[in-house]
Amino acid sequence: MPETRTLVDREVAAPSRPAPLVHFLRGGYVESVHYGHVAVVDPRGKLLAWAGDPRASVFPRSAFKPFQALPLVESGVYSRTGLGPEALALIAGSHGGTDDQVALVRSILGAAGADPSALRCGVHEPYDEPTAKALRARGEAPTALRHNCSGKHAGMLLLARAMGEPLESYIDPAHPVQRLIFDRFAALLGRPFEDSVPAIDGCSAPTPRLPLLALARAFALFSAGMDADGGAVPGLVEIRNAMAAHPEHVASEGRLDTVLMRRLQGVVVSKAGAEGMHAIAHVKRGIGIAVKISDGSRRALKPAVLAVLAQLALLTEEDLEALQPAEERILKSYAGLVAGEIRPALDLKRVSR
Repeated sequence: MPETRTLVDREVAAPSRPAPLVHFLRGGYVESVHYGHVAVVDPRGKLLAWAGDPRASVFPRSAFKPFQALPLVESGVYSRTGLGPEALALIAGSHGGTDDQVALVRSILGAAGADPSALRCGVHEPYDEPTAKALRARGEAPTALRHNCSGKHAGMLLLARAMGEPLESYIDPAHPVQRLIFDRFAALLGRPFEDSVPAIDGCSAPTPRLPLLALARAFALFSAGMDADGGAVPGLVEIRNAMAAHPEHVASEGRLDTVLMRRLQGVVVSKAGAEGMHAIAHVKRGIGIAVKISDGSRRALKPAVLAVLAQLALLTEEDLEALQPAEERILKSYAGLVAGEIRPALDLKRVSR
C-alpha cells in the first residue's frame, strides 16, 4: 500500500521560504521586514506548529549551552564541587559579566584548578550595560571573565581536569570533552548531526548544525527531563531547575531570558543564541519551541518569540505588556517624536486535529 502522509508531512516535506516574523512600520507603512522560521515540537518529535521552514538547518549557538553542561553534571564532577545551582545556571547561560557573575566564574575555575588565563573564549565588553559603563569609567579593560560564555568554558575546563585531559586544547573539536558533549547530545536526541566536523562558535568552542525542529525537540526533551527513547535523564532536570531558579545568571537584568523566566517562573526555561536564535522548554506544556531570525537581527528576536508564545496561548495580554511595554515597541526620532512601531507579523501554522 502507498505510504499515508499527514497534512503536516505534505506541507513541510519540501523546503519552504522563511516567513515574515516581524514588521517595522513607519508612518503606518511597513519599512522593514524580518523573516525567519519557527518550530514547535513535542518530546516524541511531533511537529505541532510552525512558520517558514521548520526543517531549516541552524546553528543553535548559545541555545546549545544547557546540553553542553550535561556531561559535566552526569559525570558527577559538578556535584563534587559543591558549587550548587547558581553556578550551574551560569555554566548553562550567557551571563552579563557583572561582578557577582565574575565571582561565580572564578569559583568554577578554582574547582578546576585553573586560572582565568586558561579561558579560550576571548574578550568582549560585559553585556550588562551598568557594568560596562562602570568599567569604562574606571578605565578598566574587560577580561575573558566578563565574556558571556566564560561560565560554559570554565565548566569545560572543570570536566577536562576531572577526565585528566589537557586543559590547553579543551575547545578543540577532537578534544575528549568536546567529543563527549557531541556524542551525548546525539544519543539524547537519537540522531546524528548535519556535519561530521562542527563549526566554530563566536566563543571559539565547537557548535553543531541541525534542523530547527531537532533543536525544538531537544528543548521538548529538556522540558520533560528525558531522552528520545523516553528514558529519564536526571541531569537535564538538574540543569533545567538550576536555570529556572537563577534566571539572573542565564542572562542578566533586562535581557529576554531573564525577564521571561522571571515572569513565567517555573513554567519555561529560555535560552537565546547569537544571530537571532532562541529556544524554549515549556515545562508545564511539555513542548519545545525554536525560533530563528533569518538575518540574525537581535532587534526582531524578542517580538518574534513573544508573538509565538502568545499565539500558542502561553502568554496573557498582561504578560505581553510586562515583557515588552509600549515604550519598547514604539520607534522614536532622535528628537523624541513618535515615528513608527515594531509589530509581530508571524502566523503560526498548526497541525490539523
